[in-house]
Amino acid sequence: MKKTGLLKVINLKGGGAVLETTVKADTTTPAPEAKPDAAPGQSASSINGLPEYKTLAGAVDLTDLTPVIVSDNYNNRTILLKDANGREQYKSVFVKKTGLLKVINLKGQGVVIETVVKEDTVTPAPEVKPEQKPEAKPEQPASTISSLPEYNTLSAHVDLNTLTPVVVSDNYNNRTILLKDANGHQQFKSIFVKRTNMLKIINLKGGQIFYGAAQ
Repeated sequence: MKKTGLLKVINLKGGGAVLETTVKADTTTPAPEAKPDAAPGQSASSINGLPEYKTLAGAVDLTDLTPVIVSDNYNNRTILLKDANGREQYKSVFVKKTGLLKVINLKGQGVVIETVVKEDTVTPAPEVKPEQKPEAKPEQPASTISSLPEYNTLSAHVDLNTLTPVVVSDNYNNRTILLKDANGHQQFKSIFVKRTNMLKIINLKGGQIFYGAAQ
C-alpha cells in the first residue's frame, strides 16, 4: 500500500501470509547520475577551415594543443585548447557577426589577442576563356547580293554565274566580298566604299580590273 507503506507477501500454495509489515523508506544517498563524457578533442587540422583559424594559429602555437569546440551557435563559437594531459591552456571566443576574436591564456596571463578577423581577400585568378575564332560566314549564291548598290557594276566585270560570293566584312565604312569558284578557291575580291560610292574589283590571279563609281 503506497500510502501507508504496508507490504503483505502471500504464499499462493496455501501457506497464507508469509510477511505483513510496514516498509520504511530507504534514506541511503542515491549514487550520482553518470554524466556523458565530454566531447572528444580534435586535431588542429579539424578547425583549419574556420574563419578564425589563421588568426588563432598566429597567436598561439597549436602544435601540441588539442582544440575542443565547446559551443557553436548563431552568435559565436568558443574553442578550448588543451595540452597533452587534457589541461585547458587557452580559450578562443569568435563573434560571428562582427568577426571579433578574443584569445585568452587560461593560466592567468589574460588576453593574448583581441582583434577583428579579416576575410582572405586574395584576388582569384582570372578565368581563362578559350580563344574564340570568328565564325565563318556561310557562302551564298550571287542572288543574295543582288540588292547591293555595287552589284550591277560587279556583275558587269565578273561572271557571277560561276562564282559564289562571301561577304567577309561589312561595316560603316566599306564592304568586302570574296568571289570563289566551285572548288572554293578565291578568284576575285570587291571593295565598296560606302561614303564615296567607289568600287574596286581585284582579280586575285592578276590584279585590279576595275576602279570607279558603282553604277
